[in-house]
Amino acid sequence: MGARIKWQDIIDRARDIVEGYDGGVTVRQVMYRLVAEGLLPNTAPTYCRLSSRLAQARRDGLFPDLIDTIREVHVPPAWPDADAFVADMPQWFRLDRTRGQEWALYVAAEKDTLRQLLTGWLAEYSIPVLVVRGFGSQSYADVVRDRARSDPRPAALLYIGDFDASGSDIERDWVQRTDCWERVERVLLTDGQVREYQLPPAEGKRDDPRWPGFARRYGFDLDRPVQWEVEALEPAELKRLVMEAVDGYIDREILAEVMTEEEQQRARLAAVLGRQQEG
Repeated sequence: MGARIKWQDIIDRARDIVEGYDGGVTVRQVMYRLVAEGLLPNTAPTYCRLSSRLAQARRDGLFPDLIDTIREVHVPPAWPDADAFVADMPQWFRLDRTRGQEWALYVAAEKDTLRQLLTGWLAEYSIPVLVVRGFGSQSYADVVRDRARSDPRPAALLYIGDFDASGSDIERDWVQRTDCWERVERVLLTDGQVREYQLPPAEGKRDDPRWPGFARRYGFDLDRPVQWEVEALEPAELKRLVMEAVDGYIDREILAEVMTEEEQQRARLAAVLGRQQEG
């Protein structure tokens, strides 16, 4: 990695990475993929330079849009008039598509960079997506716990996070503080997946107090902290693994029945609104 970075090659590869996702992607996700491919060092200055180069490429019209999960423009929904609002109402209606399923399923992401991907993939199923964002607040943990416990069904958690010392402890801490799960499954990343996909490690944090225990557990060199980012996986494989885990909790026949009823109710709603507008 000591060679001089050829930024045009990096931008070209970054463009291919972004276009490989079927949803929005952040600069940090692009960075993780480039680091995993051995094209960039995992350092803060390099991330800043990548962000600057990609921003200039976007200004020049040479790079696709990226998303920023923090700096968003929050605009309340609006319509040109009441008739337009009424016309849109049926498409806004939807039932709880988890109704009738055996498990109350939740999918948790360790960090916000995955939120948009997961919500897009799981919207069809009405599956709640949680964003832990490190050692999350107790208030958020309480909200999740109360919601899960108010459901008579057993709650299951599918967890998606990095494979590193802190990531492992974040999962443990979250599960312990929410204290509402009948079943917890770590979908990504695991030691086995890191080895199976031959993901290259990034340099870990030397001052992480959790590193020594993590290193001993998995047989890593204590003097060389390492970590693996979940976004290092190809997006198609990332989606496949998530949806494969989710599919084990979904009864497709029940889901189809709920969606059929949803369409019927939308049609009735549209008919009622149409008659009111005609009157």
